[in-house]
Amino acid sequence: VLPWILLAVIPLPNRGWKLYFVPASLVVLIEWLHSNVPWGGFPWGNLAYAQLDGPLVGLAMWGGQSLVTAAVVICAVALVQLVVRRRIASALGIVSMLAILSGWAQRAPVTPTAEQLTVALIQGNSPVETLDGNAQQWLVFDNHIRKTEELARQIELGKVAAPEVIVWPENSTDVDPLNNVAAFGRIQGLVERIQVPILIGGVTWQSKPYGPRNAGILWSPDSGPNQLYAKTHLVPFGEYIPFRDVLAARIGRFSQIPSDFIAGNGPGIFQLRGRTFGDVICFEIAYENHLTELVNKGASFFTLQTNNATYIGTQQSKQQFAIARFRAIEHRRSVVMASTTGVSGVVTQSGEVVAQSRQGESVYLVSPISANTSVTFTDRHPQWVLRFSVLILAILLVGQIRNKRRVDRISSAASR
Repeated sequence: VLPWILLAVIPLPNRGWKLYFVPASLVVLIEWLHSNVPWGGFPWGNLAYAQLDGPLVGLAMWGGQSLVTAAVVICAVALVQLVVRRRIASALGIVSMLAILSGWAQRAPVTPTAEQLTVALIQGNSPVETLDGNAQQWLVFDNHIRKTEELARQIELGKVAAPEVIVWPENSTDVDPLNNVAAFGRIQGLVERIQVPILIGGVTWQSKPYGPRNAGILWSPDSGPNQLYAKTHLVPFGEYIPFRDVLAARIGRFSQIPSDFIAGNGPGIFQLRGRTFGDVICFEIAYENHLTELVNKGASFFTLQTNNATYIGTQQSKQQFAIARFRAIEHRRSVVMASTTGVSGVVTQSGEVVAQSRQGESVYLVSPISANTSVTFTDRHPQWVLRFSVLILAILLVGQIRNKRRVDRISSAASR
């Protein structure tokens, strides 16, 4: 909430080009602060996401979520000019221009290098009732094993096309798949049977430094769990406690998080039979820098592993799916989102939903997707809108300082 106070304390111009660009730049800066401060911020409610099915979403390809946000604010100012000041021509001209540019961007041929592949995702479901921790972990793990075995039978019968990769959600096995012998054996036996790599989502305890990782693990039939991505953007007060020594001693509920997760130190890049894809875990989909880095590391499509069991019956999972669709448009990349409880689904590089589950069901989804290696202007020039916004606000600040000095000089001369 605090960053939005800037709208109340910074004087906004009421004419000229600054009338439109200063409020837009200010909101872009506020959203950046909200998305990064404190402890990495929380960019869940950015204005850009509301334009997912609106006329401005195509601008994401040219300037990411910041450009879409700026366009929304400019349209709002234009609406005020239309209603309050009756400036019909300028208001309609600005809105029409933005909509035309957005539509043009969406229709631009930016995917000449796209190739087709088939992917599958597993939504094993998680029990609503609370079991003890160990029993619940094994039940969720069993659910995903059984649903994958069901998919394997359909592939063996020739009723379903064999995918090139199967995606399990975050926390599909909190039974440590690398250190628990039984869990390791069941997964290895499954991938050997189906002869398809599985991207496992699990918690694993590793050393250097010692502690739990929230990880995506690519498990292949031939080489086992040979590629791992540990989540880099951990959730404060969910996966770790900031200032633990001070807060945990005073707030007893923090005992429910006895160990801080260890953050990974690299992006979620995986190699899959000659292709590169990028993985994000849960809330990381809302952080634009994660996806931009994956594209610039060669990712040709995205996987999103998430656990929405805590939010079953709410709109949280649908909101996350909407953000995934926005990222698909922004980077022209297909997105495969696997959730423990739903919503799970497959999104094309134009943001179209081609497969989707319901909340609370156990299901597998199989779908073709595009693997694209071309990049958008946003990926080549990330953060240019933010830098431009800071420049605009700096110009405003310098102008305000000069005006104040001019007024002070005039006042001083008049008093002599």
